[in-house]
Amino acid sequence: MTTTLAHAIKVLEKRTGEDRALAEAVVFMAEEADGPDDPFGNVPEGALGMARLVNDRRLRQRREAAASAALDTPAVVALLRSISDRKGVDRRRKRGRLLGWRVGTRTLHPAWQFDPRRGETRPGLDLVLDALFEVCPDPEAADALMREARGDLGGRSLADLFAAGRVETVSRLIRAAMDQS
Repeated sequence: MTTTLAHAIKVLEKRTGEDRALAEAVVFMAEEADGPDDPFGNVPEGALGMARLVNDRRLRQRREAAASAALDTPAVVALLRSISDRKGVDRRRKRGRLLGWRVGTRTLHPAWQFDPRRGETRPGLDLVLDALFEVCPDPEAADALMREARGDLGGRSLADLFAAGRVETVSRLIRAAMDQS
């Protein structure tokens, strides 16, 4: 516990040094260490504002990271030998055979689904997508689950295991995530 707490304090110190809004939110929480008089009362506007700033920044960073690790529809058409136009990509996505989500006028598809050497989706993608859609119907959340570095995998992600051909293991671990929620 002490090691974990010491690590958390170091991480918090580093992050608050980089993010003024987070630092202000931490100071606010420290000042309210005893807790509010009424735990069911309204949260002070200052705390809500700081929490919104921190949350908005994290959401923006997560979306930027997801977008940088994804292909838009024209790139998918160019990569996949079995598809000749964007309608083919749209059909696969609508049938649940390809993961993607809209961002403005573009649709993004996580790159971990594709094997550029073969010019096709990775073998076993159907099984992985079936498991993902059972656990989280939101495609952005499914992508985040696949790309997150995991301590139980030595810092690797489910996408890394999938790229290594460990389809059954990935499907099992995805479904295990549902059991933990």
